[in-house]
Amino acid sequence: MTLKTWTFAAIVATSLTACTPGADAPDDPVEGAVSAATGDAVVAEFMAFANESLVDAGASEADLSGLVASLPDYADITWDAKSLDAATGATVFEGLSIGFGTDPQFGMTFADARMWGYDGDLLVARLGGERLSESGLIFTRLEATDVSYFGVDLAFNALFDSIFSQMDEDLPEGFEVAFERLEMNAERMVVSNVGLLPWELSLLPPETLTALDEDIPPMVTDAVHTAQWLVAIGRSISAEKSVTENTLVNMDMRQPGADLSMSMSMDLAAAEGMRGFDVDMNLARGVRSSQTNAYSEETLPGEVITMSGFPAGFTMVQAERYDGSSISNLRLNKLMGFLARSELPEMDQRDLLSLGVWEVTGYEAQLNDKEILTAERGYFNGEQFEWIIPSDLSFGMEGAMLNTGELTGFFQILFETFLSNPDIMPEGDAEAAELEMVREGIEKAIELLPEHGLDKLPFDFSASAKWDADSGPSDFAMTFDADGFGTSAFDLSLSLPVYDALLAAYESEDRDAAFETAFQDAFAFRGARFFEEDKGGYDKLFGFANALGKEYPDQGWGAMLGNMEPAQLRTYLGTMMRMGKPAAAAEFPPAADWLEAYASYLESGGSFEVKAAPPTPITVELIESYEDEPEPEQMIEIFGLTVTHTK
Repeated sequence: MTLKTWTFAAIVATSLTACTPGADAPDDPVEGAVSAATGDAVVAEFMAFANESLVDAGASEADLSGLVASLPDYADITWDAKSLDAATGATVFEGLSIGFGTDPQFGMTFADARMWGYDGDLLVARLGGERLSESGLIFTRLEATDVSYFGVDLAFNALFDSIFSQMDEDLPEGFEVAFERLEMNAERMVVSNVGLLPWELSLLPPETLTALDEDIPPMVTDAVHTAQWLVAIGRSISAEKSVTENTLVNMDMRQPGADLSMSMSMDLAAAEGMRGFDVDMNLARGVRSSQTNAYSEETLPGEVITMSGFPAGFTMVQAERYDGSSISNLRLNKLMGFLARSELPEMDQRDLLSLGVWEVTGYEAQLNDKEILTAERGYFNGEQFEWIIPSDLSFGMEGAMLNTGELTGFFQILFETFLSNPDIMPEGDAEAAELEMVREGIEKAIELLPEHGLDKLPFDFSASAKWDADSGPSDFAMTFDADGFGTSAFDLSLSLPVYDALLAAYESEDRDAAFETAFQDAFAFRGARFFEEDKGGYDKLFGFANALGKEYPDQGWGAMLGNMEPAQLRTYLGTMMRMGKPAAAAEFPPAADWLEAYASYLESGGSFEVKAAPPTPITVELIESYEDEPEPEQMIEIFGLTVTHTK
């Protein structure tokens, strides 16, 4: 299979299906981009588009003879029948098939396809290497049913054979990667205004790689060039809207020491504003997937653990589902253009990319048929970048639930699978007895989790990082709130170099020294805070420890924990904390009060906070201004330190 085969396959397949997220980013990013996962109105708009009745009065039957004639020997487009539907102006294809390669051939088929507004002049010219700088439409609308792919598994296997044949001496005996099955089909697909954008490609000179390492094999250069071709192809495709309904994917694959099976179904996939690798909106509804890894009893010679790290004979099934997901304001086309041209984007390319806004709703994850994690909503915001430096990132989960009991049970099964392997079990009786005690301990701990409310952990989580590229303030925050357990929060405020200072350092002759100077000149510590609030988590944890200790009264630790109720254990830990006060005070007198605050928190709950709010930002210049190390009282004043327990 040649590179040209893959290149042409990607051009035509992407043109006809608009599956590649679709020129450079617009001058202004989308304002207030909102995820569609929570918007039924957006889904309704897509479905209205998919179900609209298009009529192009006076249209003539699409003539694909020029396209077919321009195809190379390794590609073909065929159909069983073609006719004009005079009532709608659509050209109707029955049994439309697009194939690539000869041994093996792979491609896609459409049981029924209806096309409006076909104009193949630009596509034919592009395939002939002409009109590379032009943009234009290929067709205005395509509706297809029973869309399926064929021969993709065989094509991948041929590719694997080609790659591994060049690595044969470096591969262990018995190494094999191959698809046994790879099926993909969709019930219905609708796409509008599919066109071509300007073509840009400049393959990386091989000497660029060999200059890095003269031992780099030719296959690495081939892989880089293939990737550049695919990037260039993706950047040259655009589409206005697309809707795909009821997608199914099934895959079976052989891997070293394991067999992999995967299935996925999606009720709806839709997108709009696709220009190369830029996408205004992409959404999915009703997504369900399952992956089974069966780790073979037959490991590689001399091994008892598979290459994955799991024991032979173990089976792991991972499944997930979510009601909806969305991505908006994704802007990668400009960055991909540099890759296609074998260029590195310099720092003057400040408006280079956006990772967009991502959201998922109604999420559920399972391990071996056990529900492990659910969440009402998960999100990620990565729209703001300065060059390749993120200036505003945030992510988190809302309404989440971690099933700690089921997760612990999964690891128990994994642990027992390890122990069941005679090649792993220790030979000595003492070691075997110790492992058996560990196994029993895990089992007892799992049984006690529900009684103490530790089998489920409901939580909300958020994290953010912000950098003002024009003035320097940078703030980092993270919050974890678990209902019935507690709240933890951490905040950090710094001042970092502004973008212009980084740009000047980047363009200097001695970058390392310039960057070091830029950070020293700009750095300032502006504050930090750690906060924790006890909402019952300590009592649950200490109650669990007490109950577990009672199961092992003959063990020293068990006897101690088993004789301490949660309140007593809290008092004990507070007392132990206070025992360190004299030594801490000798080194740093204020530490005694801080330890007392934390000891009181452990004893009686409430909230505990450590905060640094310096009245003047702490800079390198300020630190160097002190000839001698400041006294403890000065340190507290400089940093604005407070340690507080609130009941």
